[in-house]
Amino acid sequence: MKRMVIFIVIGAVLFAAGIGGGMFFGRSFGGGDSGAGDMSVAPPGPIIPAGEFTVNLAGPGNRLLSFNISLEILDAKVDEMIRTQNWLPRMRNEILLLAKDKVYEDLTRAEGVVQLGEQIRRTLNIILPNSEGEVPIVRVMFESFILQ
Repeated sequence: MKRMVIFIVIGAVLFAAGIGGGMFFGRSFGGGDSGAGDMSVAPPGPIIPAGEFTVNLAGPGNRLLSFNISLEILDAKVDEMIRTQNWLPRMRNEILLLAKDKVYEDLTRAEGVVQLGEQIRRTLNIILPNSEGEVPIVRVMFESFILQ
């Protein structure tokens, strides 16, 4: 009987320690009462249309990808630079080459489409000059996406 009481007491202490630790770590790492006022979302930057793209996909079969994207850019200076220095044709070429290397199975899930958008963003930020030390392309947004 004495053993049973000891096990119950030890179990209760461990249970209380677990709840206390969970509350402590939950508050420490942002899971607590942070309130909605603490979070700020940056407003979107200027948006430029990159156009519509249609490519044959790599791999077996006659698979086709058609999509339309817009690019969220850092600021109006980037927009002016892209338009006045004729970067758009080179950007479109890089986007087409990236999409052409994809296979159908990679793009049937949202994760694959998000990865394509990230690859486009990284590639464009590599070829474009930085704007005051920051990358010019903030986000790639798909306006349409058709996979056949």
